[in-house]
Amino acid sequence: MTVRSDLNLRPGRKRRLSTRVAGLLLAITLGFPSSQAASLQPERLDRAIEAAQQQLIGAQLESGFFDYDFDFLRGKPTGKSNIVRQAGTAYALGEAYAHQRTAELREPLRKAVAALAGKSIPVDRGELISFNGKRSGIKGGATALALLAELYYYRNSGDGRFAQQREAWLQGLLGLRRPGAGFLRAPDSTEESHYYNGEVWLALAFYIATFESARLERQLRDIDRAMMAAYGKEPHIGFFHWGAMAAERRFRDTGREELKRFAQSQAENYLTSLRPKRSLNANTCYSLEGMIPALSLTGPEDALYQPLESRIEWEMRKIMTFQIQPGQTQLDLGDGILLTSPDLAAFGGAFIANRKTPLTRIDYTQHCLSAIIKYKEWREAGS
Repeated sequence: MTVRSDLNLRPGRKRRLSTRVAGLLLAITLGFPSSQAASLQPERLDRAIEAAQQQLIGAQLESGFFDYDFDFLRGKPTGKSNIVRQAGTAYALGEAYAHQRTAELREPLRKAVAALAGKSIPVDRGELISFNGKRSGIKGGATALALLAELYYYRNSGDGRFAQQREAWLQGLLGLRRPGAGFLRAPDSTEESHYYNGEVWLALAFYIATFESARLERQLRDIDRAMMAAYGKEPHIGFFHWGAMAAERRFRDTGREELKRFAQSQAENYLTSLRPKRSLNANTCYSLEGMIPALSLTGPEDALYQPLESRIEWEMRKIMTFQIQPGQTQLDLGDGILLTSPDLAAFGGAFIANRKTPLTRIDYTQHCLSAIIKYKEWREAGS
């Protein structure tokens, strides 16, 4: 079976909106009605988590991968896919499995990890995931997220069937390291990726939190210093949320104050320079994945606490209105504009990309599921 067929999308549905109507909807600047302010009560969060994970489970193909996206204006998928986002979806299911530890999530997570393992190719002393089965298709971020998914599976199921694959992925990622710096995008690349740097750092941090290794701990301390030096000096939106999660994980495990300060500084940079303006229309779940871990390390007496908590609460209420509800056939696009589509009913639990472009894609649901779980656990821990 080729990579293409493994990541195949289900056939598109009949188009139901005219080009003229679609263009009109895209041209209108939409607001965020106060009447849509979403409840953040525990039971509401639980329903959102349950609906999101059920949607992802339902989107899983026989191959173990997931239906990628659906454009409600055009009434069909785009026909695209991305192996990093496929791996990210497995990671989100892993986080949900850790949160609930239900048997219902175990098998979809196992299938997703197995699918990713099937896309691994030997590279030096390890393995990396390749979209096309060749070195040219390797994306370091996909392997990092696959390793995270496997670690969640192992930690919560006790099933060690992927142990050999886990070690191969670990060695493959370590082989991408540039001494004193970050990680190459791929073995034959000369460039780093801000996203992949954060994703690999988080995967290694989670690995060392699961398995003791003095040698890896020494390597990881060097990586900690390199990441903090690079992104403390030049913050980047692609690194922000992954880096904040990795630093928070490392602080929990080592108690080193510089990691705590770094996580907080990443959130502060987000508020003051990376994304100081609030967006009513954009799906910003990724930002919550970075802000919430930073807030969990911040006391109410800290000057960062109030603005960070305020932004988190605002973003949470906004993104809760981006979730398609079971049985829903209309999207409220603001200013009294409704998008009607029978296709919506098949995507209950998914999250849309943007109020101006009602598209759902697995990574939007991935990031939102993760964000809501993080928010709920932060609240349960006592805020």
